[in-house]
Amino acid sequence: MYTRSNQLVLTVNNPHVHVMLTTREISEEGFTVKNRDWNKKELLQQWREQWAVHANQSLEREGIQDRITHESHEKRKLIIFPTVHLGHVAHEMEKRGVQTDRGTINRDRQEYNRLVVDLQTYREEKKALEQEKARKQEQRQQSERFNTPAERVHLQEASKLLNLDREPTLKEIFVKRKELDKWENQVPNDDQQIRWKDETIRGTSETYRWIHIFENQRQQAQDQLEHINWINPFKLKENRMTKEQAERDMSKAEDQITSGDKTLDAYREKLGFHTEKEFQQVQRQHQTDYPGLLEKNRQIRGHIHQERKVLEKAETAHQNAFVRQVASLYSKRTEMRYISLKTAKRLMDMKQANGNQVVPIETIQNTLNNRKEDIQRLHGEIDRVNRQRSRLQRAEGYLNNYEKYHALVEKIENNPFLKGKLLVSKSAKQEYDQAISTRETYQDSMKKEGVSGRKDLEKQFHNLGKMEAGVPAFKDQIQSQEKGIDLLDAIMKGVEQAGRNMQREQKLPQQHLAKTKNKGKIRHRGWEMER
Repeated sequence: MYTRSNQLVLTVNNPHVHVMLTTREISEEGFTVKNRDWNKKELLQQWREQWAVHANQSLEREGIQDRITHESHEKRKLIIFPTVHLGHVAHEMEKRGVQTDRGTINRDRQEYNRLVVDLQTYREEKKALEQEKARKQEQRQQSERFNTPAERVHLQEASKLLNLDREPTLKEIFVKRKELDKWENQVPNDDQQIRWKDETIRGTSETYRWIHIFENQRQQAQDQLEHINWINPFKLKENRMTKEQAERDMSKAEDQITSGDKTLDAYREKLGFHTEKEFQQVQRQHQTDYPGLLEKNRQIRGHIHQERKVLEKAETAHQNAFVRQVASLYSKRTEMRYISLKTAKRLMDMKQANGNQVVPIETIQNTLNNRKEDIQRLHGEIDRVNRQRSRLQRAEGYLNNYEKYHALVEKIENNPFLKGKLLVSKSAKQEYDQAISTRETYQDSMKKEGVSGRKDLEKQFHNLGKMEAGVPAFKDQIQSQEKGIDLLDAIMKGVEQAGRNMQREQKLPQQHLAKTKNKGKIRHRGWEMER
């Protein structure tokens, strides 16, 4: 199984690992033929690069600043001197602390190599810092160029909200807004929980109130039983009635108390109390906390609303900057300053698809027009084939009927008996004349469709077959031309709408000036009338 090796060697105490891989493909039957693609140098370089990526991710996860690279010293422009072989004698002497000439050479070279690596690391870190500084500078210039002062303030507020030392990206704003949405969705649940607890406590309190009422009724009935004077013989009947009523009242009260206690069992489980005294503690604590909890949730909603407004303004600032950036690519077309965000995105998509080259609006318009013309022409070709097929199908029907009546006429004319019958039978003569008339009608219709006979029809059907063979190619060309035409059409409609927006905005000052002048004329005429 172990037929291929790739070795990673570390410089400290020479620990290293051998990664052994098979070059044989494995199927259900086991090892099969060798795959020579595994011997390609490009694949080894790819593995080394992936190893460096995963190793650096693990180092970063553990908080270790060191990093490894798959690139060679030559590519990194590092001049590293190799160490010399000590040999077992010098190696043993060095282990005992006795310095040797070879050991001194190795120590000098290792110190030199360490300085070279440290210097290269410093250069790489400096380069990374310079690139980050340049990126921030470019972002700052971009913001100053394409954002208004107010929009820059909105972006700064969003940066503070997100704890960033730079302008937030649209992705960061999107992630934060999702967090706010999740947070906001939890607030109604908190409110619902608070109100549920309030309703549960009120229900428990009401249940205890009714239990106390029935406990008093039971006690009153008990007192009545205890105060019955059984010695007086004249009140025996009255006392019996009193006793029966009191016992009924006691039984009814007991039933209500039992029912109320069962209701309390559900409340006890929900609120976590056992006795009425414990419930009163829960009730007092809730009455203390209830206003504060609702106010806290109200403040949370306000805080979320405020943060969302900050993010929305920053997002709008980003979008406006993007639109202005795209519009700057078309500086000669003033209406481009009024394009929508969707149109700007479509133009940027087209720019990236064109190798990051700006596509002029005139080119887009011409391309769109040419494609529409080609599509219209190709549809015309397909329609022409369809019309030709319909014409020949009609002509074929006329020809079949013509041949049918022509055969009937010839049958009469070539049969002496039938021909003689025309002289004595009026109906036979009418049938013959009708056949001739119908034959001529179908012949005229056939000629109008451009067909003179059966051979001519077959010839034209043959030509039609050649034309129909080209229809799939026409459809493929239409499909090819239609690719991207929706994008082109949407861009041009967006540009046209931008032109209308520009004209509308330019008319507003003129309309305002005209209204002001009209008001001045009215005042002037009024002043003359007064004078």
